[in-house]
Amino acid sequence: MKPVKSIIYAKRALMVINFIAILYNASLYLFATNYLVSQGLSHSLLESLDHIPNSPTYIFFCSLALYACLLLLIHYREKHPNQLSVYDRLTLLEIFLMLGIFTVLHSSYNGVILLVFADIFYGSKEFNTSRDRKYWIAFIVLSFTMLLLSNYDLLSLFVDLPSLDAYIRFYPESTKIIILFFKNFLVSLNIIVFIISLLSYILYAITERHHIEEELRMASQVNRELNSYLALSEKIVEDRERKRIAREIHDTLGHALTGISAGIDAVRVLVDIDPQRAKEQLQSVSLVVRDGIRDVRGSLNKMRPGALENHTLKDALLKIIREYQAISNLEIQLHYEWEEVDLDIAREDIVFRVIQESITNSVRHGHAQKVWIELLDQEKYIMTIRDDGVGFEELHYGFGLQQMQERLAIIGASVRFENKEGFYTYIEIPKLGGGND
Repeated sequence: MKPVKSIIYAKRALMVINFIAILYNASLYLFATNYLVSQGLSHSLLESLDHIPNSPTYIFFCSLALYACLLLLIHYREKHPNQLSVYDRLTLLEIFLMLGIFTVLHSSYNGVILLVFADIFYGSKEFNTSRDRKYWIAFIVLSFTMLLLSNYDLLSLFVDLPSLDAYIRFYPESTKIIILFFKNFLVSLNIIVFIISLLSYILYAITERHHIEEELRMASQVNRELNSYLALSEKIVEDRERKRIAREIHDTLGHALTGISAGIDAVRVLVDIDPQRAKEQLQSVSLVVRDGIRDVRGSLNKMRPGALENHTLKDALLKIIREYQAISNLEIQLHYEWEEVDLDIAREDIVFRVIQESITNSVRHGHAQKVWIELLDQEKYIMTIRDDGVGFEELHYGFGLQQMQERLAIIGASVRFENKEGFYTYIEIPKLGGGND
């Protein structure tokens, strides 16, 4: 999630405030020591300290060097967003530098903890797994625990630390007030800016969530509209196909039956009067019947799936598999043992339609990624179609499954549907004549 400008500006402000605060506290050690030496108060200072600090020059330059390294690390994290997490090595290095600054300054300033927390929290990738969430919770708890325990007054109860306030007490009262005011002002300003950045992040996260929910709602609405449009399109195609079939029947079979009926009526009249003409009329009726059969066969061939025209069943299946894989992310594996099987046109068409419908259901309803199809030649012709989709808890027979059952019933086949880590279809087709058809 890309942070908004207010979060970026707040983080920049934290970097500047912490630089000023670290420079200020390190300078107090350096200049206060020089001031006390010049005033001859170094012996009094040593008597007031519970612990002898490091060299003021070392504190000054070491704290600034560690903070410079920390800024470089923060800059690197900004240049590589969404590639780091709360438990990577750079995060540990950032925490190590933070502890180094805190230690070098002898616990006089702990505001850098908030800067490191903000950088890691805003710069790391979002947590999506339970493992990430556990690390984030542990990190947040650890960060705020360190912030509480790093308070000088609390920490000095357990560890002997040199107090910066001991240096400041030797300044004149007016100077001491100004020094303490500015010191506390930087601490408070750091906390205020951090709170502002955190609130900005929370508001941004809430806004983003609302946007995502709105986009999901709109996507769901579009999906419903597309489904409605698809159902309407299917209905229109179905009605159009019915009208086409009706025209085919009217133009072919209807015409043939009408001619046959008229011819038979004529034969009934002529059979007793003129048997020879009756035979000629029967010959004409026979020609009409043959023409009708030819026309009906032609109409049936027009109703065949386009993939089966001038192709074998295997070629047709491979063709639609390539088409499905080209337009979707679906992976289809076909195991075909029907090379020696010679199905009649009706059964071949039904097998093709059933497999086509099954693949469509796997994509549309099962949201599957893989489909396995097997056509086996055993005591019966066996078809199995399995996908890795969502399957079902309770099977509802929609239009597609009902049509599949009706088609298979025409050729005496049986079908059953199961939920086997996805949708599973098992079909048995009886052999005609006890062997290959």
